[in-house]
Amino acid sequence: MSLVDIQGVNLVPGYLAGVTRQMFHISATLDAAGELCGGVFDIITAGNISKIGFRTGTVTVSDTLKISLQTVDPATGRPTGTLIDADAFGTQGSLSSNTTYWVSLQNPVAITQGRTIAVVVEFDSYAAGNLQILYGLQNYSSILYPYLFSFIGSSWNSIGHSINFGIEYDDGLIKQINNTLPGVSTGGISWDTNDNPDRRGLRFSVPYNCRMIGVRVLVNPSANFDIEIYDNDGVTLFETISVNSNLVGSSNQRYIDRVLVISRELIKDTSYRIVLHPTTGTNTTLYALSVINDGANEAMNAIDGGVNMHYTTVNGVPSTEGDYTQTLTRRPMIGLILDQLDNGVAVCDFPAVGDVEKGVEYDDGNRTGTFKEPGIANVKEGVEYGASDTEFTGTYPQNAVTGATVVGQDTTGTVTGE
Repeated sequence: MSLVDIQGVNLVPGYLAGVTRQMFHISATLDAAGELCGGVFDIITAGNISKIGFRTGTVTVSDTLKISLQTVDPATGRPTGTLIDADAFGTQGSLSSNTTYWVSLQNPVAITQGRTIAVVVEFDSYAAGNLQILYGLQNYSSILYPYLFSFIGSSWNSIGHSINFGIEYDDGLIKQINNTLPGVSTGGISWDTNDNPDRRGLRFSVPYNCRMIGVRVLVNPSANFDIEIYDNDGVTLFETISVNSNLVGSSNQRYIDRVLVISRELIKDTSYRIVLHPTTGTNTTLYALSVINDGANEAMNAIDGGVNMHYTTVNGVPSTEGDYTQTLTRRPMIGLILDQLDNGVAVCDFPAVGDVEKGVEYDDGNRTGTFKEPGIANVKEGVEYGASDTEFTGTYPQNAVTGATVVGQDTTGTVTGE
């Protein structure tokens, strides 16, 4: 297989094309009977949904919430109040501020790919609740669909921003919904060259061979810093890109795209690192998002790139892979700019006609596999053969033999020759 130009670039993870600056939660304050919020989206993965993940903001007074999956009215775009299945709801009480909850439905609910549904959060039976639901994200992407909705007071409202709910299936996997995040929290990570750790960034792998031509980082560029790119051993430094805080278009948080001096081929399922290293005593701020797992289940898998893209830190110049610390529940806003992808076309080296034998696997120097007794013309020097048509297993040298004589072809014998 070989790498080919894609006539442009790809950003990995894909959401990097939509995020413009630091992400902020969109909240709805529920403090009266009948108030609700949620999001409308299409199901990507067919299966049986068992849990819904959501996140609270400030909880002034706790109450019991009902979280449900409902049908959508095509005339209004609002939830109908009708469950997609009699078991498609769960409840959550004893709420705390700024907490992600994974709520079990009454029983797993079967769902098909492409079905449009609404996640709805409301009071189960209003008592005295006063609390925020962080049901969306601003600056993750501004889109028309999927979308958010709320009914607060007496007014319906729809917003074209990303949804902050998670879907867990009965196989224990938390899976992706397009332009939706699984109840995440967001924020900035600020540090300078004197802090420990002094290098912080992204550890990543991709499931295909490709070529990286540049990197993208979401930062507040208030001070100079280096972008360091490391090979899979965590020690070999591919390249250092120095960022001058004076050579940017704004002092506010934005993406910085930088091109490598030497493009780097990335091997599938191999881990690499992109880390930021401040070079002054003034803070650099890198933005990130974090997930809350449901037990051992990886909520990060519901975000582009999955758990194979996560936060990594090291203090000082690394001397071994073991110097790093990984946080699988945090994702820094760092990504790859790719200009070549594997075309998926296999490239094969075939043996010469005279070397081909039944059941033999070839490589450059040895033949490994199951062998049947060859004809006299194919006898190799130093190989012991058994009775006619007997199978042998092992590695056999591929050296040509001239002047060889076969002894005992139908019984155990030895090839003699040069």
